[in-house]
Amino acid sequence: MSTEKQQTSLKRAYDLLFSSGESLSKIRDAALNDRLFPSHDDIEVPGRSLAWKLFLIPDEPLKNSSLGASSESLLNTLRTSRKRYAEQLTEKMRAPDGSFAEGFVPPDPLSPVRREPVKHTNLEKNNPLSLHTDNPWTEWFAAVELRKTIAQDVERTFPEIDFFRQHDVQDQLTNILFLYSITHEATGYRQGMHELLAPVYFALAYDSTSAQSLQDPIGRDICSPAWVAADAWIIFECVMKSVSIWYEWREAPEASSNLPSPLSHHVNLNVQSGPVEIKPFIAPIVQACNRVQSVLLKSVDPLLWRHIQSTGIEPQIYGIRWLRLLFTREFSLPDALKLWDGLFACDPTFQLAPWICVAMLMRIRNQLIPADYTGQLTVLLKYPPPPAPGETGVVHGHHTSLLLRQALALQMSPNPSTGASVVTENRNFLGIPIDIPEPAPAPPRRRPSQHSPDKFSPRPGPSSHARQSSGTQIGFPEMFARGLVERGESLGINKTLMSAVTELRRNIPEIAASFVRPSPNSTPSVFPLMDETPSMERPPWEPKSRLQIEREIEQLQVTNKRLGESLTWVVDALLQDESEATNPDQIKRRKQGALETLSYIRDVLNGGVDDLEEERLFSDEETAKRRKNKVPGEPPAKASSPPPSQASQGYFATMHAPRAPAPVPVTDSSSKSGFHKPRTPQYPQAVSPSPTSSPDTTGSGLRLAPWNYTQSGFSGSSSLPSTSLPRPPPRTSSSIHRPSPAAVTPDPHAGERKQAQRTPDPLGVLS
Repeated sequence: MSTEKQQTSLKRAYDLLFSSGESLSKIRDAALNDRLFPSHDDIEVPGRSLAWKLFLIPDEPLKNSSLGASSESLLNTLRTSRKRYAEQLTEKMRAPDGSFAEGFVPPDPLSPVRREPVKHTNLEKNNPLSLHTDNPWTEWFAAVELRKTIAQDVERTFPEIDFFRQHDVQDQLTNILFLYSITHEATGYRQGMHELLAPVYFALAYDSTSAQSLQDPIGRDICSPAWVAADAWIIFECVMKSVSIWYEWREAPEASSNLPSPLSHHVNLNVQSGPVEIKPFIAPIVQACNRVQSVLLKSVDPLLWRHIQSTGIEPQIYGIRWLRLLFTREFSLPDALKLWDGLFACDPTFQLAPWICVAMLMRIRNQLIPADYTGQLTVLLKYPPPPAPGETGVVHGHHTSLLLRQALALQMSPNPSTGASVVTENRNFLGIPIDIPEPAPAPPRRRPSQHSPDKFSPRPGPSSHARQSSGTQIGFPEMFARGLVERGESLGINKTLMSAVTELRRNIPEIAASFVRPSPNSTPSVFPLMDETPSMERPPWEPKSRLQIEREIEQLQVTNKRLGESLTWVVDALLQDESEATNPDQIKRRKQGALETLSYIRDVLNGGVDDLEEERLFSDEETAKRRKNKVPGEPPAKASSPPPSQASQGYFATMHAPRAPAPVPVTDSSSKSGFHKPRTPQYPQAVSPSPTSSPDTTGSGLRLAPWNYTQSGFSGSSSLPSTSLPRPPPRTSSSIHRPSPAAVTPDPHAGERKQAQRTPDPLGVLS
């Protein structure tokens, strides 16, 4: 709307409300019948905020409906409320140290905000870091968190309207909601309040832009742009006087404190007085929704109430949103504000709102009665738009004004005859038929085509074909069977049964084979039992077959056997003594390969490796030796190895981790060698170092493993401190090659050497 047209419309609305001499009753009738303002299809309606101030502010002395409105009396009331808003907001926004948040705009433009000096000098209590119960900063921090919660909802308010995307508008909405929640602690802030405040603030801000066009100074002060937030706060507070009960979610503290305590000596629990009845708390919004459906709707439309009750629709599903948001989600925002105009004019206490819900249910009764639970829920959660005037051919005001008149009629006379007149009005003015449509037919039964006959249904014999061609009626058994089949088809039982039969037929060979005990001398069949569905094509929710489980167990046993052989070689390599060997470098390389193999076995057991690589279970030298000797039971090594695993490099980081406690030896009576079997120590999780750029060889000609390009530190002159190494395991392997007693040369210093070797050196394993 252009600025000139907006100013003209605002001046006309102001003259109609305060200068025309019209009585308050006529102004309310005009708002109820949608004749107070010119017809608009958007939310920009000049003069709407003036009407809302006139209808909602309680201090306006307009008790006599035959008198006209007084703009001077309205301005005095507004000035009182504006002063109260400025004082309370300034007090609640001030921190305990006297400062304000950055960017805070003073609500009163005539009195700027100033920081007051702190009077409290007790830093033990008045301190942001104090944990004292009387610390004022605790309440301040709670208020800051509340403002953040409100700001999150304000940012999502009507995202399709650019006006609410402005930063200063969001700040003012947050301040109003914060002040209301602080001053009304019993209700606090609940989601949905921002959608009630936003249209009020928009109407006030829209009229304030044209306030200078009014010739009356009182009118310019009523629509002052500086007091938009304060006026929105007083109107919102007037609306919440009646709507706040629908936002209560807990019992009032004074109500719960009146209950007698079971430990009180003043309560007489004798038989004559009777037991004390304690009722559970039910939220008022739930009670209001139950009353709408179970009492009000039942009294005016028993048929609709019976069908909604039969499907089990709970009234809270749709009633909470209808009542708390005052129908802003069920209609478009321009239509919802038109509904607000009439509702604020005829009933500022909002006792008419439950009857508006009843009228809305009766308007869509032709869609609710024949529908099932899903259909009713879809219609109630997404209220259908009203028919356009061109579709009905009858123009009789706006559909919201018709809804308000129907709600008033139902409220004054709640009986089925009034409900029938409402149904008739919907037919005459909105084109909604009175006759209830038949429910949607069940989906037709799918019949098999001639090219793909159903393999589960028997083919009709000659007698049935002759009976069908002759046109004779079927008997009662055939009729009963056909009814069962059709009923099962509609409920989906037949499809489930057929799928179960198919699954049973698929598993019959496997089930039959599980009951047959195989003979020990029987030869395997030529065609082994295999799964019909490959494991890669099997859906994740389908259970594994017995054949697949047995195959996985067999593969796991083979893997465990290979890991056991590798661990045997690792233990043998680590228990070799370099001081008694003729070639210490060879033993050192063997120990390094054993440690790298041990780290790979750890990754396999931790589940970090999917496919077992045979060449990584032994060192290169041991692998070549086993291939040369053709160790029985060893599968051939793979031709190529996959990319290296970062998890295999974690052993060297583990070596530098804090030393774990030494294992407690436990005597194993079943061990042939007579050594003690230690408990497995739990070492901390290692951090894998980053690999180097390329593989390399050491000075001794030792080639690093292809999966680990980081220098291990075991080659060359580098060595690890004894405190960073785990305690070496005792000699438990029975495969160590010990020389025979005949081959040992008597040594006179054998006793001293044995005494020196009694305590193992931690560096004797890796040095």
